[in-house]
Amino acid sequence: MIDELYDLTLKLDNSQPFLIPMNHEPTLGEVPKIIVHLAVSDPDLEDAMLSLLGRTTKFSVVKGSIGYAAEAHVRLIDEQQNTDHLREYDEPDPPKLLFIGIDQSTESLTEAARAGAWAYVSEFADSTDLEATICSVVESSGSPLLKRIADDKEASQELLNDLSSLTGDSHDPNHLPNPLKRDEIRILDLVARGEPSKNIGEIVGLAEQTIKNYVVRILDKTRTHNRAHAAAVAAQRGWLSSLDEEL
Repeated sequence: MIDELYDLTLKLDNSQPFLIPMNHEPTLGEVPKIIVHLAVSDPDLEDAMLSLLGRTTKFSVVKGSIGYAAEAHVRLIDEQQNTDHLREYDEPDPPKLLFIGIDQSTESLTEAARAGAWAYVSEFADSTDLEATICSVVESSGSPLLKRIADDKEASQELLNDLSSLTGDSHDPNHLPNPLKRDEIRILDLVARGEPSKNIGEIVGLAEQTIKNYVVRILDKTRTHNRAHAAAVAAQRGWLSSLDEEL
């Protein structure tokens, strides 16, 4: 019977097999599980996250390369993803990224933003905090990380300054032409503030689906993977100067 419910078994060193439900269809009244792809590079952090995630029945957890084919809802990372690696798997609908960092400093938030993370949590979070963060990532239509940064004027300014100086002289933003039109920049400015599509539509006077179409074009033009990644790249290359001036 167990073979019908679980088609993937992971085994940690010196541990019992870790069973992960993949194709099990929820019965009536059963809440569908959130699929979490554990893609951190630090083995010790991976073990710690597995232990925390295993304390709730809300999640189905996959790890390693198989996670890129699991249609996960959230991917846990601790460093910027390898672009070539992502192209190899070519996920049609990439999951939202949750960055696991070392503390709550601006440096850690900057690193998460550069990685295109949707949200951020410290590696010292307990199981309750981790569960709440993952659930908020799934349920939120806007980026909690960008919203958190945008709500703090000082942190926003420091983050934008840091991002704009990351590439150095050999990659002067002035030598990277902005591929976005004025209306796309305005929408990306609002995305960078953590606003969801519905709110952006109300602000600029367009339908929510139209905003989503704009975002798709923005991701294509900036060659980025998600909203947070696009906002970070745009800030890094000086394309969000209007946001910088307002701050």
